[in-house]
Amino acid sequence: MSKALELEGKSLDQLVEKACQDLGCLPEDMEIEIKEFTSGGMLGTGRKVKALFRIKPEKLLSERANRALAFLKEIFYNTDFQLETQTQLHKDSLEVEIQLSGEDVKYLLQNGGEVLTSLEFLVNKVVAKSLGVGPKITLKIRGVDLEKEKRLIRAVQKAVELIKEDKRERVIRIGSRREERLVLNMLKDIPEISSSLEEDSKGKRIILRWKES
Repeated sequence: MSKALELEGKSLDQLVEKACQDLGCLPEDMEIEIKEFTSGGMLGTGRKVKALFRIKPEKLLSERANRALAFLKEIFYNTDFQLETQTQLHKDSLEVEIQLSGEDVKYLLQNGGEVLTSLEFLVNKVVAKSLGVGPKITLKIRGVDLEKEKRLIRAVQKAVELIKEDKRERVIRIGSRREERLVLNMLKDIPEISSSLEEDSKGKRIILRWKES
C-alpha cells in the first residue's frame, strides 16, 4: 500500500512542505491530488485547500528495495554465500522482486525452497520494521519456478499413490533437466516403483510403473 496523507490548510505550498516532513520525501517524490479549493474573498479570507499527498510508486518501491538489499548483503557476507541479486520494481502490482543467482542458491532450494521462504519472511519483517508496512518483497531464484516444482512434486506423490492402488503406469511430464533430477530423486526412496525416461512430440516424460514381484 502506498503511503498517503490528506492535509488541509490555507496554502498549497504550506501543505507540500508539511507533507514532505511527514512522509520523509522531496516534493518531486510525491503525487498531489487537490480534493478541495476555496479561493476566499477579496482579501483571501476563508481560503482553504485540501489535498491528498502520496509517495510515487517508483520512489516507494526503490526505498524498500534498497533496504532489503542492504539486509541481504549483510546476510550473505556473514554466511559467506556467493550470491548475486537483480531487482525488478513492479509499479502496477506494487511489489519488489529480487532475483538471486550464484553457486550457493542450492542452499536456498533445500527442502522445496524452505530456506528461501524463511529468508523472504525475514526480509519483509526487517523492511517493515524500518519503513513500516508496505509493498511486499518477493525473493526468487533466477531460472527456477518453485511453484511449478511444488506442483510437480504433488503430481509425483499422487501418481505413486495411484500406482500402489491399481498397479497401472502413470506419466509425469518434465520440462528441464532440473525437473528430471527432482522426480528421479523422489523415486529413489520408493523401491516398488520403476521409472524410464522417454521423449515424444510433446517433450520429455517419465513413465512410472509398478515393479512386479
